[in-house]
Amino acid sequence: MSRETIGWIAWDDNNFYAAFLCKAEPGLTRARMARREDIFSDDEVALYLDTFHDRQHVFSFYVNPFGIQADSINTEGGTDDYSFDTIWKSEGRLTPDGYAVLMAIPFRSLRFPNTAQQEWGVGLARFIPSQSESSYWPLYTNRIEGFATQLATMDGLENISPGRNLQFIPYTTLDSTHFLDQPETGVPSYRQIDQMRGGLDAKAVIHDAFTLDVTLNPDFSQVETEDPKVTVDQRFEVFFPEKRPFFLDNASYFQTPENLFFSRRIVNPKYGARLTGKAGKWLVGLLAINDRTPALIDYPSSQLEIEPVLGNSVIGVARVQRTFFNQSTAGIFFSDYNSGGNTERTYSFDTRLRLTPNLVLTGQAVRTEERYTDGTHPHGQLFHVDLNYTGLHLTTQSTFRDLGPGFFSTLSYIPRVNIRQGLHTLTYKWLPAGRIVKTFGPTVNITEDWDHSGTLEDWIVQPGIISELTGNTTFTLQRSESVEVFDNIHFRKHSTDVSLVSEISRIVGVNIQYGEGAGVNYYPATGVLPFLASAKNLTAGLTFRPSRKIKLDEMYLFSHLSTLEKSIVAAMYGPGAVYGNHLWRSNLNYQFTRELSLRAIIDYNGVLPNTSLIDYTLGKTVTANFLLTWLLNPGTALYVGYTDTHQNLALFAGQPNYVGIITPPTTTTGREIFVKLSYLIRR
Repeated sequence: MSRETIGWIAWDDNNFYAAFLCKAEPGLTRARMARREDIFSDDEVALYLDTFHDRQHVFSFYVNPFGIQADSINTEGGTDDYSFDTIWKSEGRLTPDGYAVLMAIPFRSLRFPNTAQQEWGVGLARFIPSQSESSYWPLYTNRIEGFATQLATMDGLENISPGRNLQFIPYTTLDSTHFLDQPETGVPSYRQIDQMRGGLDAKAVIHDAFTLDVTLNPDFSQVETEDPKVTVDQRFEVFFPEKRPFFLDNASYFQTPENLFFSRRIVNPKYGARLTGKAGKWLVGLLAINDRTPALIDYPSSQLEIEPVLGNSVIGVARVQRTFFNQSTAGIFFSDYNSGGNTERTYSFDTRLRLTPNLVLTGQAVRTEERYTDGTHPHGQLFHVDLNYTGLHLTTQSTFRDLGPGFFSTLSYIPRVNIRQGLHTLTYKWLPAGRIVKTFGPTVNITEDWDHSGTLEDWIVQPGIISELTGNTTFTLQRSESVEVFDNIHFRKHSTDVSLVSEISRIVGVNIQYGEGAGVNYYPATGVLPFLASAKNLTAGLTFRPSRKIKLDEMYLFSHLSTLEKSIVAAMYGPGAVYGNHLWRSNLNYQFTRELSLRAIIDYNGVLPNTSLIDYTLGKTVTANFLLTWLLNPGTALYVGYTDTHQNLALFAGQPNYVGIITPPTTTTGREIFVKLSYLIRR
């Protein structure tokens, strides 16, 4: 470590404690009065607890020098789940020679075996972003695959228990919405809806290790806004992550190598229950829920038609996993989806085998079965094999996926079927001892896709160079050469991409990604075949922190296609743009205190198409979003929000009235004000 750090751990009958004394020269500590979990560009410390000592799952607690919290659950072989939120206390103080932090984690906020003698894994860490430095106790190294396996073993905890642990979170919302209603059948008009809604979330801990969640009339409205993403001219469905609290809690219990449970498919539940926990070497997750919104079933027999299904959807999901041998696992997954008389079932077996300290093999086999009211009974299979090697310098990964043409599951996020896919990644890093360059080295990604008749659909070769510098700075340069088959047409594509991500300054952070090459027009206008075009893509982000309480994020996304010179399309229709898509977001957050914040977001989304070449219409949307948040803890909160949306539409008088397109986005198409209050009762 470049800076002296002292850590302590302790416990009593009710809490587990960690304390840190972090030395730093005056002015070198980065600390902001931020929103909860928005601290990862600050100096911070961490406590890691593997309470079941299975070397598979770790509770992680992070605190910055002002005591702002973040927490997560880390699962080996999966992603870190920062949606995990629990109740704990933290304090932080800047000192003349650095900062000090104290954490108190109530045992009732943890899950652990119901035994008199406890054996846990434990670890401490300090992060210094200005130095791109992460320091751990005990030693953590990339020479060994996995994080939980490298934690220290701690005993001495005796006769501890979370005790009686019941939680009730009643909520109420008041909402007033004025919007332009554009029904598929009927006459468009402005409507006003005022409503009050209430519900209850309840949680009970069973035998210290299992959690039962019950929700009645749950509030699944999203307080957080979606991050802007380019959705124009995308061949496959664009992924938007889940943000609703009920589904985020303990989501890792339902993870498998392939995403078989994408909870955003559940739209408007009436009630539901979930049981999650661990007993010995067994990990269990059960979920049942009723969705009030009719489903949209995309029948495999007619991929272009989407048919609404009447009635509620009844959904059940089960996941059971067992640890064995040297931190290896095996698990099964089952889901049942019933909607309007249609039934879909998914069966899966997966395993993660730790072959050596550096080599991990992951496999999964999935079968889907459907029974539809039209009498069809399709089924499909999916197979996934992944071999991953992690070393100090060399990292490689090879993945093979086989998705049958009949594979289909409404609850999954599987954008593409009828392919056999091979993916290979190799990265080598040198670790120089310089003060500026931390790591650098080459990387290459190779992908091949075949359909089940043996026809090559796509291939991609993408070599590049990655360099990690001081100040949390990463520079990447990549070149891509590829072939893609779309609509039975072979397209030869290429792209050169460069990116720079840096937080070298405590005031300014940048994120710039630019790519230029050749792309495909996947949605040509009527009478036009898909064609190759010149493609440009830009993502430019700027984070500005003029003070410890103010954070301004500016983001601009630009996607553009234009006809290639001397191409047939240019000769027939003339040279010029196929489309341009501009997305801009300005996000200002003022943090009054640890609990109170005000956020203002202005979004612009402009789609500017050449309608003779691409099947899109002119679209411009400007949205203003304001949110006042008082967050005492993850269960007790008050939100007051206002949203105003303007589009380039107008309601014209006629027989009947109709909605038409205008040029400027001056028409109010949606205006909403809401108040949401929730209160945590813990017994």
